[in-house]
Amino acid sequence: MARVKAPGAAETVLVTGIHREELNFGDRVTKRCASDEIDVLRIPEGVSQRCRDVDQQFYHETRQRELYLQLRQQVKGRYRLLIDLHSGTDEAGPGADIYCRDAELLECIGLRLNEREPGDRVRLVRIVDAHERAVAAGPQTVIDAEARTSIPPSIWAGGRPVYVGLEVYLPEVAGTDEAETLACRLIGCIQSCTVPR
Repeated sequence: MARVKAPGAAETVLVTGIHREELNFGDRVTKRCASDEIDVLRIPEGVSQRCRDVDQQFYHETRQRELYLQLRQQVKGRYRLLIDLHSGTDEAGPGADIYCRDAELLECIGLRLNEREPGDRVRLVRIVDAHERAVAAGPQTVIDAEARTSIPPSIWAGGRPVYVGLEVYLPEVAGTDEAETLACRLIGCIQSCTVPR
């Protein structure tokens, strides 16, 4: 795992490469979004997005969990915000899902997106605990869905840094300028909602 530079003025760390197939997209996004306000943690040896061998599933999940736990040790106490960048494919792309435990943060992101870019295809997804009862989204909220994750709760369940998963959907595996631009715009929107409220 690449090391995060010594803490400076940046309050945000952008993580790329947890899934190795997504690393090239992450590299392009970090070049496009370069800023003194964002530190980048590039994981050159991430796990595969999918485990194709059912017999190896346990080891695959364990390796991913270990990567996240190592990540936690490197970033805790240094940053206000951790953005975990991922990519997927969608023929109708670009689009995105934003995952976070903090409903208030998701609400802020939703309101800002509606003000700035009402045409973006972005879903806001609240991460819930495995034992938590799902709450239906209603007209009083901008949150689109709830989801459970295999990411360790010590990463997403609260505290500092606040975890935000950003999955950007590309119309093709190689990605597009529009998807990179969308990722940068969403990163800026997420950052604007994590200033002290």
